[in-house]
Amino acid sequence: MTNNELKVLLQSNFKLNPTNFAEVEDTKEATRKALIEFYQLKDLTPREIKANKPYIMALIEEVIDEILPEQLQEKVSEFAEVKSYARDAEVVFHIKGIGKRRAFLTIKKGQRGGMYQAARLDDRSMSLPVWTETVGVYITLEEILLGKYSLQELMNNIVDGFIEKMYQLVVEALQAAQASVPAANKATGAGFVKASVDPIIRVIAAYGKPVIMGFHDVVSKIDNSQFIGSSNPNTPESDLDELKETGFIGKYKGVPVVKMPNYIIDEVTNATWLLDESFLFILPTGTKPVKVALKGDLTIIDNRHPSGSEEWNAHKMIGVGILLYNNIGIYE
Repeated sequence: MTNNELKVLLQSNFKLNPTNFAEVEDTKEATRKALIEFYQLKDLTPREIKANKPYIMALIEEVIDEILPEQLQEKVSEFAEVKSYARDAEVVFHIKGIGKRRAFLTIKKGQRGGMYQAARLDDRSMSLPVWTETVGVYITLEEILLGKYSLQELMNNIVDGFIEKMYQLVVEALQAAQASVPAANKATGAGFVKASVDPIIRVIAAYGKPVIMGFHDVVSKIDNSQFIGSSNPNTPESDLDELKETGFIGKYKGVPVVKMPNYIIDEVTNATWLLDESFLFILPTGTKPVKVALKGDLTIIDNRHPSGSEEWNAHKMIGVGILLYNNIGIYE
């Protein structure tokens, strides 16, 4: 087996159907055996593992670096552009159509953990500051090679951790745009108020075919019912079928509705969600106002604890910002 063939095998761990348990287990075991054979770990002694650990770690880093942009783009493809940059490259997004729409604003973080701030953009490119994000997992290479844990579980935990964090940053950047968009592009209300949302949709439709995106708390309240005189609301049967199947309707007055995922972060009470669910975003189809930069190589550093356990910290430089020109609608 060549190094490239081994890398392809590791990548296949991300493409498995989780409901096909036999395939999952076969791939996990094939990956473990391939690592042992390729690095000639005949006896799996601590000395053998220690000698080959840097090479195995480098391979894992390379595979995650190739998978991460793909999976992140799948998660945020409706409203974000994801680009990868070399370690020594300047993080710049080039802007198309600047001659048609001159009122550009950028919203980006001034420093790690800082507030998103808006600034006027007068050039044909947008630069983004980057910072380092870290995802930690508790595991040892020996546990993987002995079969106690799988390499698939390790890599998925790292990738999922980064995707969840960057997804959070992307949504927070969209929410931060509320302070900068024109008054005609935003509104507030209790629940879903058609009289407040419809004017926003009309504004966004001037920039392209609109799409509504939001979390379950609000999209589940969207409906196409009509009041006719003194009669009861008339809801289309197709909407009722969709509500039974998915919990929300797929279109509101011809505008597609997309439900965004959210995550519980307090598994003790199940009462705290990662993201504020009170927002609806109305965007022109194909517009990707959020820009995500992945810079340099992912690096995994293992810290051994006195107990013998290890914490693997994966580090990656990222940047998140938003570019808007009066084509983002926000309802809260």
